[in-house]
Amino acid sequence: MSRGPGTRDDIARLLMSVRRGEAASLDQLAVRAHLSRYHLSRLLQQQLGFPLRDFLAATRVDRGIEVLLDGHQVTRSQLEAGHESASSYHRAFVRHTGLSPSQFRAQMGALAAHLMRHQDEVTSALVAVHRTFRPEDHPQRHPLTLRVEGAAPRAALFVALHPEPIVRGEPLLGIAMLGTARHVVSAIPDGAYYPMVVEVPRAADVRAYFQMSTNRRQLHREPVTFPLAQPTTVTLTLRDLLPADPPITLNLPKLFLDAVSGRVALRSATQDKRASSPAH
Repeated sequence: MSRGPGTRDDIARLLMSVRRGEAASLDQLAVRAHLSRYHLSRLLQQQLGFPLRDFLAATRVDRGIEVLLDGHQVTRSQLEAGHESASSYHRAFVRHTGLSPSQFRAQMGALAAHLMRHQDEVTSALVAVHRTFRPEDHPQRHPLTLRVEGAAPRAALFVALHPEPIVRGEPLLGIAMLGTARHVVSAIPDGAYYPMVVEVPRAADVRAYFQMSTNRRQLHREPVTFPLAQPTTVTLTLRDLLPADPPITLNLPKLFLDAVSGRVALRSATQDKRASSPAH
């Protein structure tokens, strides 16, 4: 490395090499960094806040998505993603996007068109809420208000609360928002969760809706712990990608499609206001 081993800039360059597919394992990164595997693993854990293996798994899916968006077949996507086994690639892809690679390839155009139509036609705020828990089982006395700042006009926002700073599988609570940049969380199991957001601007290119490596985002590096001592607001100000940011392969258009198909809750801004009242 060009500067002292293990500096923040050095780690950032290593993580960007992983995103670009230039290094695919801790061993390869350790050779690049001229550091022991143990020392480098510890440095990366400190920067990321989660194990390197999770970062590697998510970036592999990101690279596979890029190949599918370029119109190639699933087999080539699998190889570019660094999976020798079709079954392991299938499992990883489903875990990160909610769809199999073949479903993703077949449906990505329709899913993007679905979200584009909502972005063009929305006249009032729409919020699609995905939960892995029953809200009536986990009411909170004090609500958490999530605010997103800096969103572009007509942008869709995906906000998540998750026990880890990287989402593996479904987020505990996922909120897709159109026409609003605010959501009140009044029910969630007690525990510590990381708030995060990614912006999906209105775009003509289907790539923008599925390959989110260039989309603006924010990760609140300090978890919010429920139950709250008092009503709390967390503001997420959108910014460009940082090397240590977790890869985001969450399928935002699918969340909206699930909402209008009745598989997740779809709320209006009026309902959101009622949810933030003291009765809730």
